[in-house]
Amino acid sequence: MPESSSDPDECNATTVEAVAAPESIDRGVAAATASATASATATATATATTLDGRLLCAAESAYGVRSPYFRCGSFLRGTTAKLIRRSVNSVLVGATVDGVVVSFRGTVRSSTLDWFQNAATLLSPAKGEKFAGRVHVGFYRAVKSIWDALRDVLLEFLSSSSGGGARKPVYLTGHSKGGSLASIAAILMHFDPDLPAPERVTVFGSARVGDSAFREEYDRVVRQVTYENRLDIVPFLPPSRYIMEDMDENLTSVVDSMLWPDKRTRRRDYIWGYQPIGKRCYIDEGRKIVTEVTRELDDFRIKEFEEATFLRFDVFVEAHRSDCLGGYFQAIAPEVCMAGTGELLGHFHDASCKEHWDEINFRSNT
Repeated sequence: MPESSSDPDECNATTVEAVAAPESIDRGVAAATASATASATATATATATTLDGRLLCAAESAYGVRSPYFRCGSFLRGTTAKLIRRSVNSVLVGATVDGVVVSFRGTVRSSTLDWFQNAATLLSPAKGEKFAGRVHVGFYRAVKSIWDALRDVLLEFLSSSSGGGARKPVYLTGHSKGGSLASIAAILMHFDPDLPAPERVTVFGSARVGDSAFREEYDRVVRQVTYENRLDIVPFLPPSRYIMEDMDENLTSVVDSMLWPDKRTRRRDYIWGYQPIGKRCYIDEGRKIVTEVTRELDDFRIKEFEEATFLRFDVFVEAHRSDCLGGYFQAIAPEVCMAGTGELLGHFHDASCKEHWDEINFRSNT
């Protein structure tokens, strides 16, 4: 697939059509459309120069069509991207230079960690599904609430893009909760006989979605890269038993407050069993990408949470942000976020996580 758009104005004619999932408040197909032309500015490059950069742009576009993110995702000129939504859950689907991109919206920034704060964080088997293991109940339900509509839109995009030839590849992405939903959707796609398996899943600051049995099957059938920024605690949550044991008393108390906001419902005997999935890539303090995430590195990062953040939520939120001021863009797609002076907000780096897919070792680290 091409690594960048040949037409600097390729995104300008793209529109976004809102689609309501069944049983939502506005049933059926909404008539509203929005031109993407207004989302382009002179201070941003026309496109991200790498696949993962464009997927990060698409992940940010799921929060809203705005400059420079939608333009830099390289959505194809003359096509219509569709926004599917039900309640707080939404997903953007569009045709790009790379294929069909499915981008799930994360939690709104005013409540970055609120989706941990309910009983739906507990692991449970997904009854009736073909994949193994237990998953996050809340994330699974969120995907299923829009799955039928998403499936229909995907089939429509794949049918129109094939033109009698080979189907375009499908890429899934998302930031925060959106990344978690992308992973659940990827495993559903894999076992759906009418849909192709996703070509690749790339997520940013994604929370964990399943236990060790789920991870074993997921990593066997889905190609995923998971980016984790320095001081972003979300990729460690919900935790594994090992993670909880490695935290000091103060950090444990902070995490408990996220997972059990109502102390009356706290289960002291509950053993957390969430595991990371995919190829993990860590963004360090210098905005360099570390491609070998070891247990020792995880231990170091946990100590950093305890010592460098003073356990302040505002520090966690800053590390988790997905726009141009955050570490994800500064490390993965700095060319997108050029200031008016032409200076970059970040620094270029070893792009081995992005460009050399065949060299990636898909073993996950606990």
